[in-house]
Order: sequence, then structure tokens, then C-alpha cells
Amino acid sequence: MTLEPAVVAPVVNHPSLPLDDPGGVELDEADQAAVRERVDRDGLTVLAYRFDDDRWCTGQRFAAYRRLLGDAFDGRVLPGAAANPAPPPFFEHVVQTPHSVVTAHLADEAGHPTMVARDEILAFLSDRLRVGMPQPPAEAGSR
Repeated sequence: MTLEPAVVAPVVNHPSLPLDDPGGVELDEADQAAVRERVDRDGLTVLAYRFDDDRWCTGQRFAAYRRLLGDAFDGRVLPGAAANPAPPPFFEHVVQTPHSVVTAHLADEAGHPTMVARDEILAFLSDRLRVGMPQPPAEAGSR
């Protein structure tokens, strides 16, 4: 998606693919080069989250993104113990690991690490999407 010019606020939450390569990214070499070029050219930062004990989105995967994106990769890791302990059944029975930082494993409690992550993502999106946006017209003064 970062190759799409309209994407100015890339957020990568718990990237899991490719499943058979815990240290891979789901991009061929040409796309990796194009993503790196876009990030460099447009000054993008890629914000990313994962749990430290996620079996699907490993530290190896975050390291691969760091190699690809360098300092433009802002990978943040939360302790698995911070995951909502009662996720929906699919996550409990199939995924079987803390994984979805701001969805299935979000703990809806003020100040909780997953809520902080959600708020950081919203602030990142708000900040990045505001840049370059046309300002609404000023309201006409009273007559």
C-alpha cells in the first residue's frame, strides 16, 4: 500500500506474512526497492506494532522491516502480558498468541498499553493526514 501515492501515514500492525518465513516481508525485491525509494523520497515514517511473544509477527519480521526501511521504521513492541486475555474465539482458539494489538487483543482500559498504542496510531494518522490538506473556509462573520 505504501506504493500508492495517496498513502501518507503507513501503519503496519502485527504483519504476519509470509507465514512460512518469520523473518520475511511480503514483498518481492522490486517492490522492496520501490517502497524504500518512496519512503526516502517522501520522508515517510512507517509506524508498526507487535507483541513481544507473537508467534505470527516475530522480532525477526520487525528486524526485516528495519533492514528495509532503516530509521523510517518505527517498530514498537508491547509485552504479550498486556494483551486482552479474553479475545474473540478465533484468536483464542486459532491464533493462540497475543497478536492483534489494537483490535482483538485491545484492553479497553484507560492508560492500558494497547489503548496507548491505539491513541499513538490515531495521533500519527491525524498528524500525517492533516499535512497538505486544504483548510476549510473561514466562517463568515456576523452581519
